[in-house]
Amino acid sequence: MKTVTSILFGIAVACLSGYGTAAWSQAAGDPTPEDGPGLSSGRDADLVKDRIRGFETRKSWPRFKAISPEAQVAAMGPGINIVGGYEAYWEGKKGTFSDEDMKRVADAGFKTVRIPLFAFRKIYTTQGNLDPVWLERLDHIIDLAIKNDMTVILDEHDFEDCAKDADACAILLANVWYELAERYKDAPNTVVFELLNEPNGQVDAAIWNAWIPDLVGIIRETNPTRNIIVGPVMWNSADQLENLKLPENDRNLIVTFHYYTPMEFTHQGASWTPDFQNLKDVRWTGSPEQLAAINTTFDKVSAWSKAHKRPILLGEYGAYGKVNTNLSDRASWTRAVTQAATSRGFARAYWYYEDGGGFGVWDDEKGWVGPIKDALLGN
Repeated sequence: MKTVTSILFGIAVACLSGYGTAAWSQAAGDPTPEDGPGLSSGRDADLVKDRIRGFETRKSWPRFKAISPEAQVAAMGPGINIVGGYEAYWEGKKGTFSDEDMKRVADAGFKTVRIPLFAFRKIYTTQGNLDPVWLERLDHIIDLAIKNDMTVILDEHDFEDCAKDADACAILLANVWYELAERYKDAPNTVVFELLNEPNGQVDAAIWNAWIPDLVGIIRETNPTRNIIVGPVMWNSADQLENLKLPENDRNLIVTFHYYTPMEFTHQGASWTPDFQNLKDVRWTGSPEQLAAINTTFDKVSAWSKAHKRPILLGEYGAYGKVNTNLSDRASWTRAVTQAATSRGFARAYWYYEDGGGFGVWDDEKGWVGPIKDALLGN
């Protein structure tokens, strides 16, 4: 595998024009009439209307005012991951997400929404442009967050593609941030960018540390003081913080980590985890040893934060519930992790809002999963 350098980022747009057909299809997805502009005049007219609506929406937002990352984290409070890239909403279809969900989240007391974006598949031209219809849908999500007085994190979530092909990821990731940074350069400071969710696989520490200044530099061309979220490799592991290298002179960075420990509890029965998919009835009772394990990790993160003067976001945490039906255990774990983050001044975002009974804290038929919601909000 080639080591990707800053040179690639500098010519990323040009590289796309020569990107191989097979690689392009695999990394970005074959463009379709639904994914990008069609050829008909009717479709073109619809695109013009969408762009006008999007411009008018963005023009109505408050203008950007710089805020320190410490103040940003303090304002984030409790947060939640919502309307991820796999939701039907992004394809213009009816799914589980509706505008009411954003209001419901805000009314419950959540202050931040993290939006997992699968933007790679929405690059529809060899010049690296993102599908304008998809961008209008993103405008709408941001608009909902702004109207509900919430911080919104735009999380580039194509980590699985990046883990398999770092060279392709370098090109696509650079283009995504050129596009998003330009589009949202005037958005209020409650719009925050997250470079890449859970770098892993081919994106090891050496490659990730080399990419970070380039990706940050792309954003800084149009957003010189907007706060940017970045985390370590190995799925944003707290154990990898010591290997994270950040641009020392850029003080508008927030560092994130994810916490799902112990995995045999939080992921028991999860079909996508070979080591845990056959587990069940694993307990978490809040024993002194179990609480000490959480505190040890969070103390380590806190010490790193203070030493490097970087505020912290716990960007994901949750316990899967389709097999683990012991709601009391799941709520106890969630409350313990929430308290560990809050007591150390970390912002936090729970995974996930609604996902058909997995991690979700909301069910369209039953409503809020009360014990989890209370654990998240400290009730």
